Amino acid sequence: MNTSPIDWRIGPEPVTLTPEEFWARYDHLIMPEKFESNEGMLFWSDEERLHVLGMLLESIGVRRALALCSPEVIRAALTNSESND
Repeated sequence: MNTSPIDWRIGPEPVTLTPEEFWARYDHLIMPEKFESNEGMLFWSDEERLHVLGMLLESIGVRRALALCSPEVIRAALTNSESND
């Protein structure tokens, strides 16, 4: 079981992970063993959700992920994050 910090390779386009990079992520302590829901949310913690999201974003790229959102939602998220910094 891997417990090392992960160096995510999330970018605008999908990335191809080496087998070592893939298994470091998949076999990580934070990776849920199975998809479960808890009180209407996938997985048991934000840490697990972020880990799976990181793997998915590497696989599809941010450009395709953002296509799921309306421009208004993206702008609102960016505005809120900038005001919280």
